[in-house]
Amino acid sequence: MITEKDMYFHTPTSDDHYWAETNYFGFYVQEEAIHVNVYVLTRQNAGVVLSSITVTDGFSNTPHQVRYSNNQVHLPFPDSDFDDYKLGNGLAIKCTKPVMDYDIKFDDQRGVSIDVQYKALMEPYDIHDPDQDPLAASADDMVSATAYAGHWDQTGRVTGKFTIDGKTYDINCVSSMDHSWGERKEDQFANFCWLNANFDNDVSVHCLWAINPDDINDYCAIVHGYVREGDQVYGLTKGSGKLRRNGNLHQYMELQVEDKRGKVHNFNGTAFTSNPWQPWPFVYATQSFLRWEMDGVTGWGEVQDVSSN
Repeated sequence: MITEKDMYFHTPTSDDHYWAETNYFGFYVQEEAIHVNVYVLTRQNAGVVLSSITVTDGFSNTPHQVRYSNNQVHLPFPDSDFDDYKLGNGLAIKCTKPVMDYDIKFDDQRGVSIDVQYKALMEPYDIHDPDQDPLAASADDMVSATAYAGHWDQTGRVTGKFTIDGKTYDINCVSSMDHSWGERKEDQFANFCWLNANFDNDVSVHCLWAINPDDINDYCAIVHGYVREGDQVYGLTKGSGKLRRNGNLHQYMELQVEDKRGKVHNFNGTAFTSNPWQPWPFVYATQSFLRWEMDGVTGWGEVQDVSSN
């Protein structure tokens, strides 16, 4: 169970320099098919922080051809705690309601700025709590045991302002954040996907998928996840999905998940952006912004996956 103390830095369980604690926030301008991610990976034992702020608005085959990327890997560790910190790249994140709401600000002093507020639409979803996640006890994946030794996902509404290339956009969207802590090696992630879809009828689907190592177009199983229907959240028990790609870039997905009630949810997505994302030097992920459809209702959300081929 996630409690208020989990918004602060956790004490490392070893002196391994790979011990990490992370925040991730995503938001978008759906009318312009612009997606923004804000990612922070702290390494307490090494005394450094990685921060990646990325803006995508199309398709590319290299992380150096996206709309905007500010990826710095050796920022000084903050003097403050994880509930209210500022980094040397101009990013500041403050928790305004414990484990629920956050202010996210960024200004690179070169024309890109973020001033948004994230407000949770649900309690944190603890992937290790069997009272929330039906797969907590049975999941046997290296990510949950190490890099996600502590982890929650959460759906929330993001509002505020985002400026790039002399234009300011009003932000008002539903998206996901997460918070993780554990030993996270740089070569650890493979055949793994983090995905969310947020529909106009106040329904969200958030999934962590296993990717078939022999076929990256096969999301072969749900690792963790939930369906949110208004203020009710139901853990997922299983799922499967097929993809169409251009190389590694996403084009189209057909997915099915089943929640703990036995209710089956079928949804499909078309990529409006798809780009490589390199959050740290060893990891080469595919990140995409999709328009989703489920039972005639439109949704929007993002996909991040790392595959071995």
